[in-house]
Amino acid sequence: MFTFLTFFNGNQQPLSGTDRDTLEMFQKQLKLSQEVLRNATYKSGYGNITGFELSYLDNINGKNASEWPLHHFDENHPWVEQEEFSILPDVVSNQVKTFWGNDPVGKTIKDDIEKVETKTDSYIDKAYLLNVSGKAQGEFEIGQEKVQAVNLSLPEYIWKYYLSYTQERYDEEKERYENDPENNNPPQEPYLGGDPKVGNITQPKGRVSLSINAHDYNFRDQSLSRSEPSSENAIDNAVIVNLQVSVKDYEEIENHSFMARGVYFQDTGSLISATRSAKFLGHHGLSHLTFNEERFNTSKILMGQFFNSTNLENDINMDDMNNYVRDSLYQCEFVTYFQFEKTDYTVAELRFIDEELKNPKGRPLPKSLPELVVKDYLIYSPDCGLVLRKKPDAGFSGLKREIFTMQLKRVFIGLLVLVFVQLMVLLRQMKVARTPGQLSVISSTTLFLIGLQDSMVTLLIIFESTLLQELYLLLACISVVATVMCLVFEVKFLVSVVGIQVNERGTTWWEILRGGSNSGSERPVPEPAVADAPILPTTNAPAVTPTPANVPVPFEEASFSYNITGVGFIATIILTFLVLKAMEWRITYRRVFEYVILLALNSYWIPQFLRNTLKNRRTSFSWEFIFVTSSVRVIPVMYLSLVKSNPLKHHFDPLLVIVLINWLLLQMFLLYLQSTLGPRFWLNDLWLPKAYDYQNILVLGDLENGGFSSDIIASVKPELEHDGIIDATTTCSICMADILIPILAGPNTNEARKKVNNKEYMITPCHHIFHAECLQSWMKYKLQCPVCRESLPPI
Repeated sequence: MFTFLTFFNGNQQPLSGTDRDTLEMFQKQLKLSQEVLRNATYKSGYGNITGFELSYLDNINGKNASEWPLHHFDENHPWVEQEEFSILPDVVSNQVKTFWGNDPVGKTIKDDIEKVETKTDSYIDKAYLLNVSGKAQGEFEIGQEKVQAVNLSLPEYIWKYYLSYTQERYDEEKERYENDPENNNPPQEPYLGGDPKVGNITQPKGRVSLSINAHDYNFRDQSLSRSEPSSENAIDNAVIVNLQVSVKDYEEIENHSFMARGVYFQDTGSLISATRSAKFLGHHGLSHLTFNEERFNTSKILMGQFFNSTNLENDINMDDMNNYVRDSLYQCEFVTYFQFEKTDYTVAELRFIDEELKNPKGRPLPKSLPELVVKDYLIYSPDCGLVLRKKPDAGFSGLKREIFTMQLKRVFIGLLVLVFVQLMVLLRQMKVARTPGQLSVISSTTLFLIGLQDSMVTLLIIFESTLLQELYLLLACISVVATVMCLVFEVKFLVSVVGIQVNERGTTWWEILRGGSNSGSERPVPEPAVADAPILPTTNAPAVTPTPANVPVPFEEASFSYNITGVGFIATIILTFLVLKAMEWRITYRRVFEYVILLALNSYWIPQFLRNTLKNRRTSFSWEFIFVTSSVRVIPVMYLSLVKSNPLKHHFDPLLVIVLINWLLLQMFLLYLQSTLGPRFWLNDLWLPKAYDYQNILVLGDLENGGFSSDIIASVKPELEHDGIIDATTTCSICMADILIPILAGPNTNEARKKVNNKEYMITPCHHIFHAECLQSWMKYKLQCPVCRESLPPI
């Protein structure tokens, strides 16, 4: 799958002359827009940048971009921020001006640093964040500003290309469908635009999340400027930022996300960004949306340096152009304004904190690190006619990326400890449960569910390691320990259990339920009808060759290891991707899924409870393993559901913790009742089959019709009868010594049975007789008859 996804999709290079011409025109358009930005002044206006040719009023009045220029700007008639000349309606620009960039630090960052270093100023103003990389969450409401949607249309040459491109695809799909309708889907009509979907949220209120990735300080990254002297363009109070903005309603029925690029002004804590597409080159016209000439010049230099780092002929291909076109048709365009709160630190202190967080050297950091706090914001979409504002009295905050990474590091260190503890407890349990008798009672389903959870954690950690490069070594360590635990020890333990239980294949659960009792109680045996004259065996009776009821199935450990690994791997992949997909569902469905999947995966003690019942055994796993395994799986859920500041932003849900803990406690309580009251305490004896008794008392009729060996039949001497008992002998196949077996010669009554000493021997279901001590020692290591290899029920 990975190899397939990395194949070229055919759009990397132009496939025809029309494609090549269109791509060249698109590259020229981008280059022209860069030239317009490079030569622009604040007073000269946008120029002919795509999407900016017409002002807001020009669009409302039905003007066309082909009529550009509609206005003339010079020193005597400068461009001003008004809807007559700007793409922003007055209600939007007036709102932005009330909160955006109005409270500067008071000194330039450069002057502030110099005064700190020279200690010439005892008072240093509190500053805004210098590095705003991180994530923040808040709430929105649709603003009351009355704005109309404007028509942002594709350039004619791109529109013709798109029509030709989509028509060709439609004709190909139509031809395939007509030739083979059974194996092909009906063709879909080309999408020709309309109401954009992405970003056009209809709910009046909801949640908004902001993910920011800021470039490094401009004055330290001279490579950003290629064609201009770095000394004139080393901006020290602003950086370029990339944004991902997500808006969704409270029920998460609508979920919209868009990417934008802009500039963050560090001395005013104000951030501006814009989207880009083939119909709206927002990055090129962004400088004019900053409301004053100083910010215009700063953003012009930064965006110019960014564009200079791109080689249009080599870096812009058909895929890039198609993405520009797709964004034009499927999403709204946006201009965003975010105003951050001041911190409690000076510029020098913030720069020290940023340096230490980025390159830790052990220098002490403040106890309270600065957070991302958005004071106010406005998001405006010109083509969708949408204005989103900060919901009053609703917080909008988050963590810087480095602080977020530090919290994640603590979380993953805790996870590493939990995985290591689980591994140690597993090894102790494997050391305790080594004999066939102990392994036969362990549920393979329980082990599979436990291993499935561990393998899902391993796969998720491997997936996260590709996204979090800063924590790669820690995540790799967790992955290695978890992988060793899953693929080596848990598989080995499971193979050992299944290898012992392989003889149960072909056996019904009713037959397994007849396993021996360890409670010490003995069910009374009904008195059989007594024949008038017992039939005595003769010395010439033919020998009876025992035939095993079940032929043992050969068990290949290596083959089963491969099979269980493969099945577990497939199940892990399916469940992991289902969990990842569920994260995108609306909140109601996601929470229901969360309850269902957690309760299902944490039901691993139920199969063990049923296994104890079937095998009639009080204990299986050690209580240390039961408690630690349950705790290791509950602790992460408790952390995510009860700690509101968890870095994964899981919602506060104490009910989930209560339900999960009670469900596990109920399972462990059932296991405890089995250990104290007996494994079948919850079943009525009348519902159960008679348990097999290894020390059953024999009567003469059993010897004749029961399939016993000829030597014991030959040893029966009727003349040696005493008190209704005949002593017979046979050889124990384990120690090769004789066994004395008392046999009832008279009526099989309770009084007669009390006279028989049946504690010295044991009789298997296949009618082979051994010393009780010999067979018990044998069954500690193999639950098979030493003679015919038929499976034996545990004692």
